[in-house]
Amino acid sequence: MERVYFPLSGMISLLAVMQSGEAIETGIVGADGLVGGDAAINGHAFGQMTVQQDGAALTMPRAKFVDAYLAHPHLRNLVDRYQAILLTQAQQNAACHALHSVRSRLCRWLLQSQDMIGSDTFSLTQEFLSHMLGVRRNTVSIEAHAVQQAGLIQYSRGHIKILNRDGLEDCACECYSVIRAETDKMMGPAKSQSEPDV
Repeated sequence: MERVYFPLSGMISLLAVMQSGEAIETGIVGADGLVGGDAAINGHAFGQMTVQQDGAALTMPRAKFVDAYLAHPHLRNLVDRYQAILLTQAQQNAACHALHSVRSRLCRWLLQSQDMIGSDTFSLTQEFLSHMLGVRRNTVSIEAHAVQQAGLIQYSRGHIKILNRDGLEDCACECYSVIRAETDKMMGPAKSQSEPDV
């Protein structure tokens, strides 16, 4: 990577890709983070990144980012804390995929997406969700339908509207609250992308 990206909006998925081409999400980045920081600092990148929700981002050439990282302790501290959050996401996601039901993982993922995007409404296809959750599309269809029947979301042709966030939190596995708490501890409480700066 020749540039480091600082998202202002939207959402980027970090993926671990197998030789077969199958991929699973290991973390997500929104307006509270950066993409390519570790690759710039350590000189190597692992996995792939893909934009899941369009948005805007600031960019910086890799060499300038490294110079700023080395010269400014506050920036270095923020970047290092964010890299720790990504590691927490990856570790929690590994446990989540092994131990929790598809439905609870789907609810967790919808909550994280809402946090990143700052909106109750967003687009996520069944194909995309199947990759992120590591299951087949028909499984996503069954689980999304069940969550919709419970009155938690409205889901049609890849468009999702969250109707009951509290209900989603009740349905989600513990991984959502673990990742949210760690992110808030390391970076400060999340501010919605739709909130104006004060």
